[in-house]
Amino acid sequence: MSTLRRKFIGTTFAALAAVFVATPASAQEKLRIALDTNPVHVRNKGVDLFVEELKKRTGDHFAIEVYPSGQLFRDRDVPRALRQGALEMGVPGIWQLDASEPNAALVTLPMFYGVPADTVYNVMDGDLGTFLNRKFEERMRVKIPGKWMALGMQNTFGVSQPIDYQTYKGKKIRYPSGTGNAARIDKLGGIGILVPWPDVPLAMSQGVMDGLLTTFESASSSKLMDSGMQYAFEDQNMFNQYVPMFSDSFWRKQPEDIKAAILDAWDVAATWQRAQAFKAQDHAKDTMVKAGLTVIVPTPEQIANARRELMTIQDQLIDSMKIDKEVAKTTLEALKAAGVSF
Repeated sequence: MSTLRRKFIGTTFAALAAVFVATPASAQEKLRIALDTNPVHVRNKGVDLFVEELKKRTGDHFAIEVYPSGQLFRDRDVPRALRQGALEMGVPGIWQLDASEPNAALVTLPMFYGVPADTVYNVMDGDLGTFLNRKFEERMRVKIPGKWMALGMQNTFGVSQPIDYQTYKGKKIRYPSGTGNAARIDKLGGIGILVPWPDVPLAMSQGVMDGLLTTFESASSSKLMDSGMQYAFEDQNMFNQYVPMFSDSFWRKQPEDIKAAILDAWDVAATWQRAQAFKAQDHAKDTMVKAGLTVIVPTPEQIANARRELMTIQDQLIDSMKIDKEVAKTTLEALKAAGVSF
């Protein structure tokens, strides 16, 4: 055998060996997950558990990258990123989705104002949740892998002055997104200011807002008291949840065993996260109270009266936001049956 031929064969075998060695890494499919909350937030912890459970079931099938704190996309941009193939997974807040699917605003309507979390779960985990998941999948071209994650009850927080029903009028109040959030602020006499979550601490320290809509856990994990937040008005204006979604193009190309692994891993993580979310809210509230936060708690009757006042704009919102009227009617009846007063 000639020297040239021996070199050619040797080079060929070396190249083939390199290919085979590189195959496991090169065969990994990218799974990018975008979150706009920081790594210690309860949503991020739930997603971390999902990643851990998914790796148990799929080994090195995926090269998983989690981007917290809006490093890749903010929640409001997640649906578009999924649709364009710039992202494989996101878990945006339900309040971020009505621009993509109007019926997402159902849960931001006045009929949910002040409604306890258990009641919201009972309604959302039934036909209403199934209806919304189908709408999201159709309109946004995504796959919803299972139950939504919880954030917790959204309340109204004051920066340098307390906010309650008597002092609400004229206050500049930040809201995360969602036409329903803005409409509630306006009806109660406030001035809504749209500020993305990663920008809240700076905006607060610069005096842009008098108050904001958020939860105890989100306020604590982002250290908003360091930016000047001093008061909480526990009006329970909305129970916030996160909607898991995968890009439809990503989902469709997965083999059935991988799809099953994703669904199983998500169920484990979401079940754990829901329980942790309530604990996180309680812990965050206690921590901030010890740090000097003043909490104002309205009576159940005051909350019910505010809900009745807000209900005067519900039909107008349903029309302007193009929400399915029959589904809204059915949801209202379900809330009444659960004991919510209107």
